[in-house]
Amino acid sequence: MPDLSGALGTMHGATRSSATPPPSSLRERKKLRTRDALSLAALDLARRHGFEKMTVEQIAAEADVSRRTFFRYFATKEAALFPHHVARITRFRALVRFGPEGEEPFEAVRRAFHRLAEDWMREREEIVAQQRVVDASPALIAFERTLDREWDREVALALNAHSSRAATAGRAAPSARATRIFAGATMGAIRAALRVWFDADGRIDLVALGRETFDQLAPIGHAVLGNGPRPRPRPRHQRR
Repeated sequence: MPDLSGALGTMHGATRSSATPPPSSLRERKKLRTRDALSLAALDLARRHGFEKMTVEQIAAEADVSRRTFFRYFATKEAALFPHHVARITRFRALVRFGPEGEEPFEAVRRAFHRLAEDWMREREEIVAQQRVVDASPALIAFERTLDREWDREVALALNAHSSRAATAGRAAPSARATRIFAGATMGAIRAALRVWFDADGRIDLVALGRETFDQLAPIGHAVLGNGPRPRPRPRHQRR
C-alpha cells in the first residue's frame, strides 16, 4: 500500500509531523532540527536524482553534518525518508487507548484513523510529494511494505482488546485468527483509500474518504468482533 508509513509514507511524512510532540529542552530542539534537516535533505535529493542514486554521504553533506551524525539518527537512507514512523504509531496507540469509556475496539480504530486523516490533510502537499518518491523506487516500495506490517500488527492489537471486554461482558470473544484477518482487511481498505487519495494528488477530502471506508467495513467488523449495533429482537407473536 502506500505505506502507512509512506502513505499513511505518509503516515510517516518527511516534514515535521503533527504526531511528533514538541521538544522540551534546547538540546532536544537541536537534535530535532538535525533530524528534520536530514530527512528533508533525503527527500530533496531523492526527488532530484532518484533514490537509488542518492547516497548517505550526499544526504549528510546536504544537511551540513557528518556521515557519522547521519547514522545517529537513521539506520539506513530508506529510514530517512520515513522519519515519523515511530511517532505515527505511538500517536495511533494513544488515540485508540484514550477514547470514551466503553468504546468498542472497532470504533476506537475508526476514530484514531479519522484523527490521523485530519493530520494528513494538513500535511498533504509534503505527504503526496513523498509518496511520489516512494512509488518511483522499488527499494522504497519494499521498505514501505516492511513498515506496513507494523501497522497490521497495531490494528490487530487494538481490535484484540475486544477479547477481554467481551469476556467481562459475558459475550463470546472472537478468535485471535478472526481478529487478525479482520485487521488485515481493515488495513487493506485503508491502503486502497490512500491510493485513491494519492492518485488524486491529495485533492479530495481524506477525512470523508476514510469515513466512507469505515462505514463499508462496519457491518463486517461488528459481525466478526461481535460488537456494535445489534438487531432488535422481534416480538414473540412474530416469531415462528
